[in-house]
Amino acid sequence: AAKASLPPFDRQAFERSIRRTAFLNQWFQPTIEGAENIPAEGGALLVTNHGNFGLDLAVLIGIIHERTGRVLRSLGDRVVFATPIFRDLARDMGIIEGEPEATVRLLEDDQLVLVYPGGAKEALSAPEDAYRLQWEGSRGFVRTALRAQKPIIPVAGIGNEELYVQVVSKDRVRESRVGRIISELLGEKYVMPIYMGLGMLPFPTELHYLVGEPIHLPHGPEAAEDEEIVAAVHRQVTKATQQLIHRGLEQREQQAAEQP
Repeated sequence: AAKASLPPFDRQAFERSIRRTAFLNQWFQPTIEGAENIPAEGGALLVTNHGNFGLDLAVLIGIIHERTGRVLRSLGDRVVFATPIFRDLARDMGIIEGEPEATVRLLEDDQLVLVYPGGAKEALSAPEDAYRLQWEGSRGFVRTALRAQKPIIPVAGIGNEELYVQVVSKDRVRESRVGRIISELLGEKYVMPIYMGLGMLPFPTELHYLVGEPIHLPHGPEAAEDEEIVAAVHRQVTKATQQLIHRGLEQREQQAAEQP
């Protein structure tokens, strides 16, 4: 019965999307290390940091598919599903609207699911908060993994904070007339800073992903209701992901220093 209620997935549309978005590889030159930490089969919940708008998601889905042959289902923000063009693109890539129930079902079905615990807050954060995880208020992903009894795999995205340059801060936009209208219509968290790229295009930044070792949870599904366990796992996963981010940033600095 659980299988019947899985979010729909069209493999042909997915493979078509992968081919269509392959041009992004020329633009971003993506690389990945630690892909062997993604299990060849079985469910796992991948968690990662959010770059500007989450625009690199298609690149991450593509590179994981290329390296492991596995489909990565991602949770998308409701704003993505509110616009028909983005909704269709997202569905073709196997992205689902973020519902805890759907995530648990996908994990129990032995699929890979990706979540951005930082959500819109992290995607639209100020430049000084680049690469700082803002997961304090997001514990749902831990409960989901516990309920589904699947490991959590930390992933760091490097380069995804440099896709655009922020030219007007969120606070300044919030005080404007447009900002007030957006707050009233969609809610405060969707007031966006103003960014600059190459026109609408993001800067051709090199994207690098680091995949950490799976974090296996030594608790039963009932632990999802235990706030202390949830908080402890949350701290462990946040720390592991933040350490991966730091490692990736250090590598990038070293490479920059070594270039003539």
